[in-house]
Amino acid sequence: MTIRIIIADDHGIMREGLKVLLEKKGFEVPGVAENGREAVRFAVKFRPDIVMMDVSMPDMNGAEATERILKEIPGTKVIALSMHSSRRYIDRMFVAGASGYVLKNCAFEELYDAICEVNKGNFYISPAIARTFVESYTKAFDRDQKLPYNKFTKKEREVLQLIAEGGKTREIAEKMFVSVKTVETHRRNLMKKLNIYTVAGLTLFAIKEGIISLD
Repeated sequence: MTIRIIIADDHGIMREGLKVLLEKKGFEVPGVAENGREAVRFAVKFRPDIVMMDVSMPDMNGAEATERILKEIPGTKVIALSMHSSRRYIDRMFVAGASGYVLKNCAFEELYDAICEVNKGNFYISPAIARTFVESYTKAFDRDQKLPYNKFTKKEREVLQLIAEGGKTREIAEKMFVSVKTVETHRRNLMKKLNIYTVAGLTLFAIKEGIISLD
C-alpha cells in the first residue's frame, strides 16, 4: 500500500523539491503546508501515514503542530525535518510525539530510510545528532523541572509564539478563534510565570527557547 505523506515547511523550494523526490520514490503526497496550522488542517483532511514536519515555522511551530496532529489522528507518524541540531529542538519534537528527527542537510537516501523505519513503527534519528539525543534524555527529568516553558498551557504556548512573531492582540484572537480578553489573560499569565512584563522580553525568551527562529 502506498505511503501517504504531507510535507510542512515554510520554504517553498524545500516543499516542492521534497515533493518531487518523494513522488519519484512512489510515495503519495496529497498536500504541502507552509506553516504548522496549515499542516494540522491538511492532516485532518488527508489523514496521511506520515507528516514531514519542519521544526521552525511561522504562525504555529512544528512541535505545537505535532501535538495537535497526534491528538486528532493518533495513528499518524511525524518526522521532524530541521536545520537545528541542538538538544532543545530535538527534545521538544520528541516530547511532542515525533517518531523521527532528520537534519535538512542529510542525503535523500537517509530521509527515505527514516520514512521506512517510522512507517514500520520504529523511531529514527539522524546519526549525526544521535549522541546529542542520548545526552539530552539522560537529563530529561531534571531539565523538565527547570524549564519554565514546560509550565505553560498549550494555549499559552500558542499565544507566546504569535506575540513573538509580532501579532497584535486582536489578530491573535481572530487566529485562535477566542476573544481579545482571553488573549490578554493568556499574556498576563505568561508574563507572571516568566516574570517578564514586556513584549520585547517575551520575544527574546521565545527566540532563546527555540519557539521562533531568526533564520
